[in-house]
Amino acid sequence: MEQTEEKMEIDDVIHITDYTFEIDLIDKMFPRAKFVIAIDIEELDDVVTERTNIVIKNTYDCYCYAGVNKIADYFYISGERITNKFIINKLIEQGLSLNCNHCFIEGFDKESDCQFGICTGS
Repeated sequence: MEQTEEKMEIDDVIHITDYTFEIDLIDKMFPRAKFVIAIDIEELDDVVTERTNIVIKNTYDCYCYAGVNKIADYFYISGERITNKFIINKLIEQGLSLNCNHCFIEGFDKESDCQFGICTGS
């Protein structure tokens, strides 16, 4: 059965409404964030690692910093249950600010046993 054009338009409106609601909810959960959280709300409680102590590394290797010798920032995270949400809260507490076109945190990439990089986008 083919979707009618009207049904497709209704689905688009529902999708946009759900997306807007999710963005508003994330903004309310993290009002002091100096970056945009682009992790699905369903993934915020996902455990990133079983370790209780990790390092989050923020590098400045995107084109926004071309020609600028900027040293990486390191954030130390400790907790019993390290989830995406926990990491985001700790990064906010420690003053992470993403001041370039790549201000959207999409996740955390495991770089070693205890170090994760911030996966950013624009």
